[in-house]
Amino acid sequence: MRPVVARPAGTLVLLLALAAVARAQPDWPYETDFDDRLLHVHPELNYAQHPDWLAAWERGRLAEGQFLGTFGSSATDELLVDARWSLNPELGAGGLRFRNDIVWQEQRHLPTERLDIWLGLEQRVHGPLGVVVQATVAEAKETIDLRAGGLWTSADRTRYVQLLYLAEDVVRDGKDDLAPDTERGSRGAQWLLRLEHGDWSFFSRGRWTSGFARDYPDAAASPELRRHEQTSNSFELRARWRPRPRAQLVLAWQQVEDAEQTLRRGDAAAYDFDYAGWYRVLSARGLLPLSPRWRLRGELHRLDRRAAATGWCAFVYHREETLPGLWAEWSFGGAHWLELGYLGTVYRWNYAGETQESGFADKVELAAVLGFARGSGLKISLSHEVSLERFGGASVRSYIRF
Repeated sequence: MRPVVARPAGTLVLLLALAAVARAQPDWPYETDFDDRLLHVHPELNYAQHPDWLAAWERGRLAEGQFLGTFGSSATDELLVDARWSLNPELGAGGLRFRNDIVWQEQRHLPTERLDIWLGLEQRVHGPLGVVVQATVAEAKETIDLRAGGLWTSADRTRYVQLLYLAEDVVRDGKDDLAPDTERGSRGAQWLLRLEHGDWSFFSRGRWTSGFARDYPDAAASPELRRHEQTSNSFELRARWRPRPRAQLVLAWQQVEDAEQTLRRGDAAAYDFDYAGWYRVLSARGLLPLSPRWRLRGELHRLDRRAAATGWCAFVYHREETLPGLWAEWSFGGAHWLELGYLGTVYRWNYAGETQESGFADKVELAAVLGFARGSGLKISLSHEVSLERFGGASVRSYIRF
């Protein structure tokens, strides 16, 4: 038998065909780092905002201009970003305010990335009652969102209840080049709430929508995508007890839910999938003063995560973690402090059909905090992964009032 010799022309055609297939494969939009032992340690412990700054942010959320941001290394080539701005200046004596709310989130442990730039107005209509109208006009036309509703605020605007009706992608059908036919628009509610009584305060924010469902009947305009459904919702609740200015106890619940279905045409149908997942964290955080200079901060988080997909990249995944942390804070110069922390995770996860694992991973963190006027501050931290014996990352966190 003669050996088979590849012809140059045939080889070139084969390589081009394989390259075309590779280019056609979409990126998988959901979790790819299931087996990372520190996946949730970074956002929940290592780079979490200090309870004092969170309390200040909640209190001043509608009263003045603020920024609260976290930027940290969560992988060799990825940063964790969780940043929020609020600008609420008065525009006149009649109770008219400019309302600018920005949310920028790129968090490796969650599938949903978000950059919302809400611009609009607030108008007082009667006593503490007002109305709010905002739009996300600083983005592509097909993804313009609108929200409108009412709010109640106390005289100093530190207590508030805001409930807005949310309509996403309101002109999608007329502006998207893929010519979609929206069967169900994404409609729902967003809320913001802070109430206070004595030493106790309660805060909540979130969004809950129906999600969208779109058909793409025009094969010429949309040669691959045939149908797309997606929902992304989240909320958080926080109860805070502050018996003294430097002491507090915080109990919190956070939940994020995502679901998506994608149907494609022709050969691209191999990448059809149906995904659903949720992420839930129950946590307790406490600050205990030991002296005018020293303070202890302790935290305990319980995490439960589930996700499943059928079709392309089919899997079933379940993860449970208990995440403890303890920090010692030493203040100096009035508004500055140093902190040294030890934190980790006791984890167990099961990736059905492939692997399962349980164990323990820990880190130490050293941080310096510079305090500025009106409670503003800048925090810079370095961490080391003890059990893995390697550098654990760095972060910059800040709370700014302006």
